[in-house]
Amino acid sequence: MPQLNELDDNSFRRFREIIYEESGIKLNESKRALVQARLMKRLRELDIDTYRDYYDYLMDNYRDEIVNLINVITTNKTDFFREPKHFEYMSGEALPEFARSGKRNLKIWSAGCSTGEEPYSIAITAHRFFGDKKPLDVRILATDIDTQVLNRGKAGVYKAEDILEVVDVPTAKRYFQKGTGENEGLLRVKDFIRSMVHFRRLNLLDSSFPMKGVFDIIFCRNVIIYFDRESQKRLFENFHRYLAEDGYLFIGHSETLSGITDRFVFVRNTIYRKTPRTR
Repeated sequence: MPQLNELDDNSFRRFREIIYEESGIKLNESKRALVQARLMKRLRELDIDTYRDYYDYLMDNYRDEIVNLINVITTNKTDFFREPKHFEYMSGEALPEFARSGKRNLKIWSAGCSTGEEPYSIAITAHRFFGDKKPLDVRILATDIDTQVLNRGKAGVYKAEDILEVVDVPTAKRYFQKGTGENEGLLRVKDFIRSMVHFRRLNLLDSSFPMKGVFDIIFCRNVIIYFDRESQKRLFENFHRYLAEDGYLFIGHSETLSGITDRFVFVRNTIYRKTPRTR
């Protein structure tokens, strides 16, 4: 395959318009090199020589190929128990409050779940607190626009070294199964934790979502930084609609709701609650 040239202005404009329309991710000029590098990977997979030829291929196979395009563009950096203060707050404040409420069904949404580290961290935190108490039912919905990371999340297999950087050995033994043979050096989330998490493809920029009912806690961390202000406003309107009264919203360490919405009450840095109805 010949050496690919730089992504030209017209092609960059076309691709970023499509990416914005489909995912809400806004890519300015500073992201051109990133887009070029990630598109190059897809072109090589398809043995296509130019970005213009790939654009034509995309138009001819839009329904199937748009998923692949979004997959290569999206950023999926995450770790177990990333931003640990959120999980400390969950176990120290939010979950005890839920336990006192007498409710029997706890629903949590991990929006922008990437490869699954976040929803599994949520599941482990909930299990540490509640144990196997019945009839309490904890269900975690994990959604992402990227089908590749969703498949990795469903598998629940990770490098042992990555997990042991943030999880102590007793916790690893309790919640992960050690790989052997060709899987040596890998850990798999145990079935009783994996069964708490349900993965599903979802575009957060859709006008409405197919889920029924509301969630007690929503995690949406380090996602809105890729959206423009109008997209952020629409997203948080939907989150407000899908969050239970007095439910919790966790956002990323570099994010804020200031200037975006006043529908949530500030609790502490990056933690909010839904504004209760006026009685």
